[in-house]
Amino acid sequence: MPVVSLTAIHLKPGVNWEDAQKSLKKGNDLVKKHGGENVGAMVGMAAGPATGTVTLIYTCADWTLFGHLQDAMMADPEMQALMADPNSPASGWDTYVMQTIPDL
Repeated sequence: MPVVSLTAIHLKPGVNWEDAQKSLKKGNDLVKKHGGENVGAMVGMAAGPATGTVTLIYTCADWTLFGHLQDAMMADPEMQALMADPNSPASGWDTYVMQTIPDL
């Protein structure tokens, strides 16, 4: 059963959209590099308090692969630099990890 990771990125007020896209793409490219599947981005256009929030999404086939991907990403110096960048267009993020439920 696939594991789905959603990371809601909270952009800083007034951030340049082109700069934000470059940063988000870097993150998604690193997820792909380490084995994430179905990697993409969404924005909430009519989402209550989350309207305008950019959400990065990817899947893994199971929890074992998810754990390996997380270990590899967190050990990657490029990911560490991206997450710690004081000039990042993001003010923060929230990550949600879920598993699909079969037969529902």
